[in-house]
Amino acid sequence: MIFTFTKRISRFNGELLYIERDYSLLYRPHDKNANISIMIGGYTSLDTICETGLITHISGLNPKHIWIPTIAQMPRGVLGNLLVHFDNPPLKGTGIDYNRGWKTFHNLNNNCICVGDCVTVEGDDCVEFANGIVAVLRKNQLVSLWAKVTFLDAE
Repeated sequence: MIFTFTKRISRFNGELLYIERDYSLLYRPHDKNANISIMIGGYTSLDTICETGLITHISGLNPKHIWIPTIAQMPRGVLGNLLVHFDNPPLKGTGIDYNRGWKTFHNLNNNCICVGDCVTVEGDDCVEFANGIVAVLRKNQLVSLWAKVTFLDAE
C-alpha cells in the first residue's frame, strides 16, 4: 500500500482523547463512515473509509505505561486529506497490518505522542489530516504519526 495526500483549505474539527482507564485513544467526533483499520504500533488504528481510501483519524489501544519519553517536537504539516491506496481491495470491517512494531513516544512538555520514527528528514511530506494529527510520509510510505492528546483522568 502507498499513501498520498491532497491539500485542503478548511480546518478540521475534533480532538484526540486519551482515556487513561482504558489505555485507549479516541477521536471525537468519530467518523462513522470509517470502516477499515490500518494497524500501526500494536493496536493503534488509522481509521479509514474503505470506498475512498480516506484516512479520517486514529483510535485504538495504546498503553501509556510503555510510552518512551522524547524531546522530539511534532512537525508542522500542511492541511490535507490523507489517502491510502491498497494493493488489494480490502473488505469493510477488517483490519490491515502496516507496521505493528512501531513504538510510541511521548513529549511530556506538550502532550504530544509519536507512533513510529520521531525523526523527519528533508523531503518528508507532513500532512495534518485531522485536527492535531500529522502523518509523516517518505516516498509514499507512512513513517510516523504525530498527535496532540487531551488526557481524560482515570475514574
